[in-house]
Amino acid sequence: MNHPLITTLQGILGADKVATGQRRTEYYRSGFRSGSGTALAVVFPQTLLHLWRVLQACVDANTIIIMQAAKTGLTEGSTPSGDDYDREVVVINTLAMDDLVLLNGGEQVLSFPGATLHKLEKLLKPLKRAPHSVIGSSCLGASIVGGVANNSG
Repeated sequence: MNHPLITTLQGILGADKVATGQRRTEYYRSGFRSGSGTALAVVFPQTLLHLWRVLQACVDANTIIIMQAAKTGLTEGSTPSGDDYDREVVVINTLAMDDLVLLNGGEQVLSFPGATLHKLEKLLKPLKRAPHSVIGSSCLGASIVGGVANNSG
């Protein structure tokens, strides 16, 4: 695809971390239970710096940004919904950035955007602690950030 934003995103992330075309992006454009839509690209930043640069490029190009982690939501918030947006859509999948950092001896956790509740549960278990939320979607790989954003914890 010969679109200026695609070229910019490939320059930031590398061509292998920028998916375009219906077939390569279909999974990321379709909801867990319902909903789907179009997107110019789905990108897979590997670091927070890459994420920041991708966000800058998308804002500069006046695109709609859809942040996506585990894609387990049932509200269609992490995928495009329909084909009638007034601008291009870019889906930013954050699952590769899944670090968790224990702070203050495990009293707090710094969660990167792609970290899952399942990973948090495993990290906290030796400390005899539990995450902010233990819900059914933990076994599906729900992200911590998604849970906080949707007030599920």
